[in-house]
Amino acid sequence: MEFTFTPVRIGILVALLAGFWLLGGFNIPGDGFGYLRKPWLYSILLFGLGSVCATIVDHWVGNLDRSNLRWLYVVMGVLGMGGAFMYQHVLKSRMKMELESLAMLDIDAGI
Repeated sequence: MEFTFTPVRIGILVALLAGFWLLGGFNIPGDGFGYLRKPWLYSILLFGLGSVCATIVDHWVGNLDRSNLRWLYVVMGVLGMGGAFMYQHVLKSRMKMELESLAMLDIDAGI
């Protein structure tokens, strides 16, 4: 496995990370959701590794007739980035359910 840094690959990597930032992927929840910090950091790590894997990783195999397994790393990277988005969606759903249950408790308590 080797890293190939070309302007196009670095540009795609920066665009992926900027898009993740614009979609709120790096906004770690706080204020009452401290127990979700670790899973949120795992999703950030999964997206970061997936984007690096899909953009700048090359893997050459063989001695005489060399082959590049880059397509495998691109597929794994896209799956990692998709998994990170799904994981963050689940975490956001969890936060929404928690807020709704707290609102129902406030209504039941007459507050």
